[in-house]
Amino acid sequence: MDHFFDWRIRDRQHLAGKEIYEIKPVILGGSPTDPANKTTLTRQQHIEAVCYWNKMILELRKNKAK
Repeated sequence: MDHFFDWRIRDRQHLAGKEIYEIKPVILGGSPTDPANKTTLTRQQHIEAVCYWNKMILELRKNKAK
């Protein structure tokens, strides 16, 4: 159990200041639970990624409405 606890502390330190982010949004078919669909981003990277996907989703919705 101590080994698991040590790993959690190191992992938490590694994630400090980072956002866990879904590579492919769930709304576009990405898995909300698959670790392969997760990554960590800095706050600035997270903002940029969210803006990108928001634009892509908006475009997809516009094209679907046509």
